[in-house]
Amino acid sequence: MRLDDFLDIAVRETDPDQLWFAATRWLATEGFDKVIHIAAGTGAPVARTTLGDAFEDYYRSEGLDRHDPFATYCLTASGSVATGADHISDYPYLSDDEKHVILSAADAGFRAGFSSVVRRDAQGWEAWNIGSSLPRSDVQAIRREHGRDIRLALLALRGRLGSPVRAPLSARERQCLDLISDGFRIKAIARELGLADVTVELHLRNAREKLGAKTRDQAVKLYQASPRP
Repeated sequence: MRLDDFLDIAVRETDPDQLWFAATRWLATEGFDKVIHIAAGTGAPVARTTLGDAFEDYYRSEGLDRHDPFATYCLTASGSVATGADHISDYPYLSDDEKHVILSAADAGFRAGFSSVVRRDAQGWEAWNIGSSLPRSDVQAIRREHGRDIRLALLALRGRLGSPVRAPLSARERQCLDLISDGFRIKAIARELGLADVTVELHLRNAREKLGAKTRDQAVKLYQASPRP
């Protein structure tokens, strides 16, 4: 997808999901295949990412948001900040916990990238972490040639991506919900699936978050009422 094609979609499209799909597809053609978009207003920050379910689940389960250096350093910077594991040595002041967040993203393919804050005011903020599986030298070359166009193009999406799409339930999450719907307790589900109790708890918690439920009982009701894949 060319820049003109993306801008054409950005002008006429209003659906947040379609805008996200177009943006990430275009960014991938520019070499940025590992993208994170975060927005915050009066509530908790919401995010979209192309790093995959495994990273998202690990990020949530390990509470990596408590140590994510993006909010600490990128949001407060006057300009764009180089991000990703290939740049860790540039920032000796990072704590071990902050480095762990960056290295966890690297395990999902995010090697090098840069931040782009598109809104920061009294009502909240919105920012992109535009990453790539390419090494830093390649990313730096792309930034020199296309960085300004990328930042300007993403300004066209400011405030338009809405809430993130809820990820689909995994096969394990559906199995755990099926069994708990049948009256199985955690230990019985763990024995049935050959898992540890804590793993079952994690699958159920992830399912509850994906379904937007406040309690496990509510998650079961929402799951039972939803169409099966």
